[in-house]
Order: sequence, then C-alpha cells, then structure tokens
Amino acid sequence: MWKKVIIRVAVLLLVFFGAVFVIGKIINQGTPNTTQEMAGATQPLIYMKNEGTLLNCLHGYREEMDVTTMRDSLTPINEDRSLEIQIDPYSMKVTDVTFEVITADGEKTTENTKVTKLQTEDGYINATLQLQNPILMNKEYMLKIQLTAGGRSLYYYTRIIQQDGLHAKSYLDFANGFYERCINGDADAIATSIEADDTGDNTNFARVDIHSSSDQLCWADLKPSVFYKPTPKIKELNETTATIVMNYMISARSESGKTELYQVWEYYRMRYTDAQMYLLNFERSTIEVFNPDNDVLISKGINIGVAGKDVNYKSDKENNFFAFVQAGDLWQYDVSSGKLAQIFSFRQKTDSDARDNYEQHNMEIISVSEGGNMYFLVYGYMNRGIHEGESGVAVYFYDSAASSVEEKAFISTKQSFGLLQKDVESLAYVTQNEEGFYILVDGQVYGVDLQTRALETVVEDLKADCYVSSESGKQFAWLEENKAFDSKTLKVMDLDTRQVRDITCSDSERLRPVGFMQEDIVYGVADQGDINVEHEGQELFPMKMLKIINSEGEEVKNYAVADTYVTKGEISEKLLTLTRMKKQGSTFIEATEDHIVNHAAEEETAYGLTTQVTDRKQTETILRVGQTIRNKTPQVTRPRQLIFEGSRDVVLPESKSSEILYYVYAKGELDSIYANANTAINRAEEMLGVVVDSNQQYIWERGNKKQKVDRLDVTKFPEIIRQGNMNITQLEEALGRQVLDLSGCSLDAVLYYVSEGTPVLAKTKDGVEVISGYDLYNTIILKPGDEEARYYGLEESEDMFKEAGNIFVTYLDPVTE
Repeated sequence: MWKKVIIRVAVLLLVFFGAVFVIGKIINQGTPNTTQEMAGATQPLIYMKNEGTLLNCLHGYREEMDVTTMRDSLTPINEDRSLEIQIDPYSMKVTDVTFEVITADGEKTTENTKVTKLQTEDGYINATLQLQNPILMNKEYMLKIQLTAGGRSLYYYTRIIQQDGLHAKSYLDFANGFYERCINGDADAIATSIEADDTGDNTNFARVDIHSSSDQLCWADLKPSVFYKPTPKIKELNETTATIVMNYMISARSESGKTELYQVWEYYRMRYTDAQMYLLNFERSTIEVFNPDNDVLISKGINIGVAGKDVNYKSDKENNFFAFVQAGDLWQYDVSSGKLAQIFSFRQKTDSDARDNYEQHNMEIISVSEGGNMYFLVYGYMNRGIHEGESGVAVYFYDSAASSVEEKAFISTKQSFGLLQKDVESLAYVTQNEEGFYILVDGQVYGVDLQTRALETVVEDLKADCYVSSESGKQFAWLEENKAFDSKTLKVMDLDTRQVRDITCSDSERLRPVGFMQEDIVYGVADQGDINVEHEGQELFPMKMLKIINSEGEEVKNYAVADTYVTKGEISEKLLTLTRMKKQGSTFIEATEDHIVNHAAEEETAYGLTTQVTDRKQTETILRVGQTIRNKTPQVTRPRQLIFEGSRDVVLPESKSSEILYYVYAKGELDSIYANANTAINRAEEMLGVVVDSNQQYIWERGNKKQKVDRLDVTKFPEIIRQGNMNITQLEEALGRQVLDLSGCSLDAVLYYVSEGTPVLAKTKDGVEVISGYDLYNTIILKPGDEEARYYGLEESEDMFKEAGNIFVTYLDPVTE
C-alpha cells in the first residue's frame, strides 16, 4: 500500500515541477532580456563562373529547401560536366564544400561529391565542381551546394543544364554591355537594339521598357553613378532564347547636393543568331531608397520619390499615422509630432553589401492602431538577424510609445519567396485582440496563437479557385465541396470570432465565390444545367444572379438581369467589373460589361497617393496625409528589437498539395499559378514566359519552338492518337501519360508540342485532324485512318481550328532517367 502511495506522490511531484517548468518558460518568453540592433549578415555568397564571367549569385539557407520550389537561377555546365564557382566567405571560415545533383522533381540524387581542392586568392575561394556521373543532355537538374562554414551547414541552390549551342557567354556579354552603355549615357550605341515608339513611357524612371527612348533608357537628366554593380542571373536558357535579370544600385546627386540611392531591376530577353544578338524584350524598374535626410517632407505630404505604381501603405482610422514600404524599408510618419520612424530594414545605414540588399523578401502592413502601434509581416528570405538564411514569415509588433519592435512568431517554411508571396497575398491576418495569426500555406489555412505559438490547422487541402479572402484578411470564404464548378455550400468565417456562416443554394443550382468588396462577400449562383465543364480551363459558369452579403449576414445587393449571365467578376478597389453573356436558345453569346460600385469605400481625396513632376527625377510619388506639412525637418527614430529568451519559431507540418498545378514564370519570377495547363499557357504566351508543373517539368516554353518540323513518323503514333480520339479519360488510360487539354490556346502555342516531337489532336467542323508537322507557311495534318499527311496553309489552318473553337489535345512524353 505504502509503495502505491509513494508512487502516486512521486508522479504528482513530477507533474507539479513539470508544470512549473513549462509555465516558467512561457513567462520567460514574455519577458524581454534586452533590446538591440539587428545583427549584420554573416553568411558567405557563392557565384557561378562562365568563361571568366561571374553570374548567378547564390545566397545560403540554414535548412534544406524543397528543391521543386527553388527556381531562381539556371547555370550551364561545361561539356566535360565541370562548373567553376567562386565563394566570397566574408569573415566566415569555410571548412568543407560538397555538392549534390538532384533530378528536377527532387526524387532522385544522381551524385553526391566532396570538393577536395579549394584555392584561396584575394580573399575569395575558387573551386571546380566536377560531376562524376553523366546527366541527360538538354535536361535540367538541381545543384545543391553545401558549405560547412562557421561550424554549421549552409545550402545553396541553382538549376543546371548541359546542352550544346546555348551561347551563355554571348548573352551575358550583351546584357552587361547594354547596362554599361546605359549607365555611361551612350544613347546612340543602344538605339539599334531597342524598339522606341509612341507606346514607350518617357516620363517615369519607375518603369521603362524596350519601347522607351534611348535617352530615357540612358537615365536622361538623372545622371547616376553605379553604387554597386550587378551580377547577371540567368533565369531561362535554351537553344533559341535566354532570359537574364540584373539587380544593382545607382546613386545620384539632388539639387541640394545630397546623395540619393536607387534600387534597379532589369529584365532582358534575347535571341542569338550567328549574325547578331537580338533584344526581344527589355524592362527596367527603379525604386528610390527613402532617405529622411533628403527633403522628403513637403507641404502636400511625404515625397516617397521614384516609386512603382503599387506603393504599400496603410494608416490608422483617424489618419494620424501613415506606414509605408519603399525599397524594402518600412517607415511610419506621425502627423502630429512630425516623427519619422524606420520600423524595419535589412539594409544597413552604412557598409551594406549584396547580402543586405538581396530582394527575395517583402513586407506586409497588417494594421495600424490609433496610437501608432503596428503589426506587420516580413516574409521570404531573411537577409540578416536571428533568422539569417531562413525562409518564412515573421510576425512583428511595433510599439510606438516604447519605440521597439517585437517578433511575435516566425513561421518557418521550405518554400521559395515567389510561392510564399502568393500564399501571403491569399491570406495573412492578425486578429483584433492581437492573440491570433492566420495564414494560408500550400492550400492549408493555419492559425497561430501569438502567446504560446501553438499551431492549429483551420481548413485543409483547399484547391485553387475554391477560396477568397477580404482585403484585410478578416473574412475568409471557401467552398465546402472544394469543387470550383460543382459546389452548393459556401462557408464564410470571421477570423476574429471564428464564427462560420453557411451560404447555400438549391439542388439544381451551384454557387461560387467572386471575392470581397471590403468585408462583404460577393458570390454568384448558376443553374446546374447551364454549367459547361467539357474542356478544362474553358469552363463556363454562367451566373444568373450575383449576391453581396455583409459581415452580419445581411444581403446588401442582389444583381440579376433578365436573360443575362455573369461569367466573371473582377474586383478592383471599390469597383466590381462584370463580364456578361446573353443566352440565345441553348448557346451563350458575349454581352456588354457592367459595373457595381461600392460607395461605402469612397475615400477623401486629401489622403493617399499622388504624383509630382520634376525635370531631373521626372515622376515622383507623394503620400498625402490630409493636411499641409509645415515642419519639413522630421525627427528620425530607428526602433530597436526586443530580444527574448527561447525560440518563437512555429514549424508547419510537411504537406504537399495533391492538386496538379501549373506555374507561369515570366520576367525572371513567378507570375501566376493555375489549375489548368491551357490557362497557364495563354498567360505565359502573353507574358513571354514558361510553364512548369509541380515537379518542375516543362509544360510549355515561349520562344523554344523550332522554325519547322518535318512530318513526324505516323507509324510511331499511339493507335488511339491515329484514331483521333479526343476523350481525355480514354487517352490517359490508353497512353499512361499526362494528357493536356489545350482548348483555347493559339495554333502557334500548340505547335510547341509538335516541335517537341508529340502530335496534337485538333477539332474541326468536319471531325478531327492530327497535327504532325509544320513549316513557315503550312501545317502538316493527318485525318484519322489515313496513312499520308497533307500540307495545309498556316492561315487557313488557324481559321479552320478557330471555327471549331480552338479545341486541341496532346500528351506529355517526358525524357526519363
């Protein structure tokens, strides 16, 4: 008996002391030890080398990343499968270098090799990575370089390719030369490479392109100097074209002699020929670094300077505090006191380098209180500080009275910045009681307790086009059935109260969300018999009525016009634009647009963004604060960060969406994500980009189509293709391949697949044709059952396929290991 009592007492004591320990840890996490400035960057950088030219600067990660998301650069390797690299260790000691070659889908490692010879010269470490095992030609792989530096492992990623005739050095030389001629003001030297015309904007340095004048591309009257030089980054490279992006900084002198700094991003798309290099497209964006020493307060507001069209700013309800993000820095202006606070920046006031200015992160202002307190996010790659080299979302709180910044939580991910940005744009919200944070990552909605860092999965496995959120993030809606065109229940959750309202329709109807106007949900109702889902990406969901329901569940508007149906709704600020069709018999024809205006969203013109024009800087952005600013000399503060015991990290469970998604990359970055290949291809064709799937397999490339393809060998076509069967399900069963519905794509776009050696099935009013080849003037087509293909004029082919609705089907036949 006594033995049992002793055991029970011991157990109770263990429970008691364990509880005391846990509670103590929680209390300590809420007690700051000290405040300090953010620590400087410490990690080395790695540069690739191509015939002596540095390219593709790689930044290290503390944790191994999901290789299928790491698509930031592409490095060609030499014919002997070697690659030269240069490491800038800064002050960190590098003791070990290994590299791994992984298939693009991340499923197989083909090589894992240690580099045995490192050469140090002028403070840099040079090495040659020699692949021991053969890799497939013309196929991309992921190269992961692992450094042991400062006693820990760091991981660096770039795609690699071995292919003849890439002309990488020529592309690099052209881009570097074009940049230098612009900086040097040599307008005549670039005039023959550009396409200057009336469509080019010559009034704003924030954005110029290939259609701007040569004088504008050479910086007109700004007369800048290079602050730090660019390192070219190859984004796409094939036998026909290349895409290169460059980031650098310039400086200029103001009228009063003060130094101005500008971040510059340039995008080059080029085509190589033996005769000359062609610049197919060029864009440049320039953003001025906000510097309170440079006369930024003017009578009409805050002169943000040269800025993009979408300046991220937010104010409190009384418009006493204005927060804004400019060139990667977060600032807040106190209207009453005239104080300017730099809330957050990875850029150091002095001695910044390429690590501080790395632009693979962004900031989101969540809320500004009437006292100036603010919640904000920093997401993406963390350039320096306690999370240096990590990828994730940091939730911060700025205490205006204490002039301090506190990290409330850090959600760690293995995603690239581009994917993480799409998720944050979908949902990121701090509750009004400041206790909870909600975010959508990879189709999962997570809730984080900001006091305990406890993690909760709120909604699981959401598919594309099945959810929307309000601009503030307070309201989140999703289709319960998780089917974009076949759902009868729309759930709307208030994330402050966690209350969920169900919106339903009758059994013969279906509904889907359009979006939010402020906090009011907009959704449409369609008759099930009118919905057409025959071709993916070309689905028709004709909404016979649109309803707007406020956050209290009250109907604000019911939009319905006789015999008129809404097929698409786009919400921009306070305007809802409706794409409409009319029904004639059993068919739908285009009708005029209509608009719904949210009058409750009217803003006073005394607040918000405007512009002013000057001779030297051209168009400058002004943030109006509702009154005339009289004190032009701001009091500048730079809050320090609170340092706490223990970690505030939140680790998300590993999850991978089962949905097949298509990613459009254009101009060197992730442009958009689609659930259907054809819609992704149409977007990529518009943006001069590429489409890849979740496994990084190329689905489509702009500009990598051969000029002609002699007729493919009909005898090698699968029998079901020769029969002209366009049933997607039957094709997938017979072929054992992924079948692509390309309906709605242009003929030029679908000929890419013929160029890759795969036939395309095309619908005509007389049946089906198999496209088996093409040249500059003809398609080569085959009727099912025929043995001989025939030539048909290219324009006539376009008309024939267009008449039948541009219905195309093909399949992927990827090269495998």
